[in-house]
Amino acid sequence: MKISSLTLAFALFLPSFVYADAQCGPFHLAGQAADGGWLTVDGQKVKQRKVTFLKEKGDTDNVKMHWTVAATKFSGNYAMDYLSKAGKATLEVEIVRSSRSQIKLSGSYDCQRSD
Repeated sequence: MKISSLTLAFALFLPSFVYADAQCGPFHLAGQAADGGWLTVDGQKVKQRKVTFLKEKGDTDNVKMHWTVAATKFSGNYAMDYLSKAGKATLEVEIVRSSRSQIKLSGSYDCQRSD
């Protein structure tokens, strides 16, 4: 089984802010150290992930992560952008539409650590 460098980077450089449990509006983010470092959102494993370091590679205080997560309250997906700059984190969420005629629903939430 090959592990992509992106997956490895995601697991190794996941910011400590997210690796600890965090609450971003109605979404609960949990780092699962016992599960190989996979992040879960409301108990659902992230389907797709992309990590972009905003300043320099490996700088986990300034990182943007894009996730696709299965929705728990309806059949569909969420597209999420987690942005951490200088220790402040926000989560931008959009419901993935199945057709362009559907209304675009999105929201932005401040994240708080939940110990």
